[in-house]
Amino acid sequence: MLRRSVAFIASGIIDCEHRKNRKSKITSWLATMKTALTHDIEIRYSRELAPLLRRNSLMLCFCSRQDRRLLTLTVTAEELEIELCTLPGPGLLAFAGNTAAVAVENQIQLFRLDAQPWCDRPRERAWWWLFPNRSRFLGALGAADMDLTDADLWLQSEADGGVVQMPLTEPMRPFWHPQDCSETTGGEWQGCGLALDQSRPAYAALSRLRTRTPQCHLIDLSVNRRLPVSLTQFHSPRLHMGELWLLDTVRPGICSVNRQTGATAAHHGIKGIPTAATFQGSSGFVASQAADDETGTLQPRISVLDLRTGLASGHLQFVRGLSRIDSLAWTADTSGVRLTGGGLRAAWT
Repeated sequence: MLRRSVAFIASGIIDCEHRKNRKSKITSWLATMKTALTHDIEIRYSRELAPLLRRNSLMLCFCSRQDRRLLTLTVTAEELEIELCTLPGPGLLAFAGNTAAVAVENQIQLFRLDAQPWCDRPRERAWWWLFPNRSRFLGALGAADMDLTDADLWLQSEADGGVVQMPLTEPMRPFWHPQDCSETTGGEWQGCGLALDQSRPAYAALSRLRTRTPQCHLIDLSVNRRLPVSLTQFHSPRLHMGELWLLDTVRPGICSVNRQTGATAAHHGIKGIPTAATFQGSSGFVASQAADDETGTLQPRISVLDLRTGLASGHLQFVRGLSRIDSLAWTADTSGVRLTGGGLRAAWT
C-alpha cells in the first residue's frame, strides 16, 4: 500500500513515500510556497544540505530515546532519503568503519554494513534478526554515551559516570569510575559524555546529582584529574582534529577548549539547546532542540557548521515525526545499505 503526500516549503518540495518497511523518500527542489505535510515525518532543510552530504559521501544516522526511533539520512542524485526503524526501547548508536553498534536499553548489538539490501523484509522479522537471543547484555548498566573502535566498544554509565571497556572478543571489564578520582569521590554523579583519543578514553564528562545548582566536571583520564573548563553546564565531549569540543547548554553552541588549561578557544553558536554532535573534516553536525519558525514549538534540528569560521553551511529541522535527537553519528555512504534489512548484518554470535 503506497501513500503519497507532497508539501511545498521554502527550501524545496518534500515528496514522501511510505511503505510497509517504514521507508521515506524526500526530494528537494526549488520552490517558494509553503503548506503542511500531514504524513508521519515532515522535515525542512536548506538546499545546501544535500550537496554537502553528497560531496562528502556521508550517511547521517540519529537515535531518539523518547521516540524509540533510529533513522538514516542519505543522498541519491538530488534526493534526501530517510529510512527509519522503531526500536524496542531507548537507543544510542556509534560507527567504526563499516561496523555499527546499536544500544537499546541494556542490550547492545554490533552489525556490519554491506551492500545487500533487504528492504522488502517485514520490520518485525528484521528486528528479530537484528537482536538475536545471543546478544550481549549490560545488566543494570545503562549507557549515557558510547564509542566504537576496531577492537573495543567503550561505554559510559548513565547511572554513575563510570567507563566500561567491551573488547569485541572478550568479556567486558571496568576501565574507570568517578571514585577513582580524588576530585569526584564522595558524590553522586551521572555520566554525560565520553571522548576517545587514538581509540582510548581520554575525557569523561560528569554531572553531579542532588545539588542546588548544576555542577559539571570534565575529567582528563590520562592524568585522572579534573580539567577546569570555563563552562558551567556542558556535555558530550569530542576530540576532533586535535581539538577538544564540548556542547554548551548555557550559551547554546559548540566550544573548543584548551586541553591544558580548560580555557575556551572558540565558541560557535547554534539555534536551540544542543543535544548531540558529530564531526567530519571541517564540518560539525550539531543536533539541538530549537523552536520551529512556524509554530514556535521545540523540535529537533541538525545544524552544520564550518569549524574554521563558525558559519552555518546547512541545516535540517523536523516538523513532525521526531521529538528529540539523543545520538548522532555518520559513516561513509555505501550504495545499497539499508537499515531495515540485510544492510545490517550481525557481527556478534
